Amino acid sequence: MRTQAAAIAIGFALAATPTAAKSPLSGCDAFTAALRADASELQVDFTHAIVVSRARSDENVFDITTSGDVDGVLTCRGDTLARFEARVVEPASARAATNFERLEQAALRAALGWDAAKAKAKARAMNADAKEYLRASRERGDVYISGKTEEHLPGGVSLGVIETDTDRAFVIVGADY
Repeated sequence: MRTQAAAIAIGFALAATPTAAKSPLSGCDAFTAALRADASELQVDFTHAIVVSRARSDENVFDITTSGDVDGVLTCRGDTLARFEARVVEPASARAATNFERLEQAALRAALGWDAAKAKAKARAMNADAKEYLRASRERGDVYISGKTEEHLPGGVSLGVIETDTDRAFVIVGADY
C-alpha cells in the first residue's frame, strides 16, 4: 500500500513539475524554406551576415534581401528561430508597402504555421495600430516621433511593428532571445 501511495505521489509531483514549453516557432531551416516558397514573387534571399564582436556567440545572422524594396535580418541559434525583422524605407511606394505586407504575412505563416487569413488579419491590425500611434505621436509633438505596437503570444513569442517617418519594421522574437 505504501509503495502504491509513493508511486501516486511521485506521479503527481512529476505532473506538477514545470517543463520547458516548446516554442511555437518553426525551426530556422523550415522557416527559410517556407518563407522562400510562400514569398517566391519577392525572390527572398538569405546571405550570411558578417558580425564583428568580441563576444563569442552561437548565433547565425543572415541578411535578407528581396526584389521588392524590402530587406531584413534573421537570427538563428542552431536551428532555433531567435529573431526575424523585415524593414521598408518610409515613405514607401505602393509597391514597396505591398511587398512589405506580403513578406510580413509570409513570415507569420512560415514561423507560426498560421493560415493566410489569420496572418493577413494580424499583420493588418498591427500595421493599422502602429500608423495610428505614429499619428498620435506627431500630434503630441513627441521628441521621438514613432508608432509602436506589440503582441505577446503563448510560448513566449512576441510580434512587433514600429513605424517612424523614415522606416517601418516588423519583428518576430522567439522566447529565448
